[in-house]
Amino acid sequence: MKANFMSDRQLLEIMAYADGELDASRRREVEKRIAEDPSAAALHQELIAHSDLLRAHEPLGTVPETREFYWSQIQRRIAAEEQAAARAKAAKAPAFGWLRWLAPAIGVAAVALVVTYQQRPGPTVMAVGEASSMTFTSEADGVTISWIN
Repeated sequence: MKANFMSDRQLLEIMAYADGELDASRRREVEKRIAEDPSAAALHQELIAHSDLLRAHEPLGTVPETREFYWSQIQRRIAAEEQAAARAKAAKAPAFGWLRWLAPAIGVAAVALVVTYQQRPGPTVMAVGEASSMTFTSEADGVTISWIN
C-alpha cells in the first residue's frame, strides 16, 4: 500500500521500523510519522500483520543429526577433495620429471668446467709493434718458457 505522498525512503523506514532495524533517533521520527499519518499507520499495521502471519505458519524444520555430524561430513569432503586435487596434480607431472634436476646439474657442471679451464695456465701471446712474444708456464714443473719473434 503505497501512498502518493510517501517517498520510497519513508516506505523503507517504515518497513525497517516494523522489523526493528532502526536506531533510536530514526525510530522516534518514524513513530511520529505513523502517529500523524493514517496511510503510514495502515502500512505499518499491514506489515506487522504479515510478519505475524509468516511467523505463525512457518514450518518448523528439525534435523535428525547434530551440527557436529554435519561439520564432520563437510571436513571429510574437504579432505577428500584436497587429496583428489593432489593426486590430479601428481598425475599431471611431466613424464620426464628428472629433467627438472638434470638441467641445473648440467649448468653447475658447465660452470665448474669453465672455472677449471680458466685456472690452467696456457700460452700467453703478446704483440708489441712487429715483434710478438709467447709465454708458457707449467706450475707442475715450475718452469716458464718465453718465445720472442
